[in-house]
Amino acid sequence: MKNIFNIIRFFTAISLIISMIYLSLNSLDNKYCSLSDVTIELDDNSFVTPDIIVSYLDENMLYPDSIKLDKCSFSQIENLLISHPSIKKATVYSDWNGNVSIHVEQRKPIIRIQNEKEGYYLDADGLRMPLSNYFTARMLLVTGNVNSLIEDELFFIANKIYNDVFLKQLIVQIDVINSELLMLTRVGEQIEFGKIIDINEKFNKLMLYYEKGNTQKKEYKTLNLKFKNQIVCTKK
Repeated sequence: MKNIFNIIRFFTAISLIISMIYLSLNSLDNKYCSLSDVTIELDDNSFVTPDIIVSYLDENMLYPDSIKLDKCSFSQIENLLISHPSIKKATVYSDWNGNVSIHVEQRKPIIRIQNEKEGYYLDADGLRMPLSNYFTARMLLVTGNVNSLIEDELFFIANKIYNDVFLKQLIVQIDVINSELLMLTRVGEQIEFGKIIDINEKFNKLMLYYEKGNTQKKEYKTLNLKFKNQIVCTKK
C-alpha cells in the first residue's frame, strides 16, 4: 500500500508541474510587453531622451508595447538601439509580468569639427559621430582646412585638451591654417601651436607660462609655441 501511495503521489506531482508549465506558457502567449522604464546615463550632453528612444523603437517596429512577451527579442532591441548614432551601449530586460526596462549609455563627443563640406564630432573613442538635430554640445570647435590633417593626430590633440582641466577651460577653438594650428583662448590670446609635433613639450611650455612665466600679468595678442624651449609673445 505504501508503494502504491508513493507512486500516486509521484504522478500527481508530475501532473501539477506539467499543468503549471502549460499555464505559464499559455499566459506568456497571450501577454504583451509593456515599456515601463527608460534610463539614460547623464553627462553634460542630452543627445537622446526617453521620447527619442521611444520614437526610434516605434519607427523600427520594435516598440515593446506592440510585441507579445514570448516573441520579444531583447537582443534585437539592444542591437537596434546601439545602431543609433548617439548611443554607445544599451541593456534591455523585463520582469515576469512583461514590464520592460531600457538603460542606455550615450556616446561622449570631445571635439566638434566643421569644415567646408560637413560637420561632425569625434567621440571619446576617436570615432566620428554625426551632429544631432535635437541637441548641440558646447565643446572645443575645430575649423579651417581640417582635411589637411590626419584625423588621429587631431583626436590626440583634442583628447589631451579634453582631459586637462586647465587646457579645457582655456582653449575654445582651433583654426587649421596650412596644416598648422591656431588656438583661440577664452582670455583672448591666440596660441600659435604650429604643426602637430612636440605636442607634450608645447603644452608644458604653455602651462608653465600661465603658471609662472607671465608674473606681471601682461596681455599679449599671440603666444608662439613653435620655437624650441621658448615662447615668443607678441604685444597687442
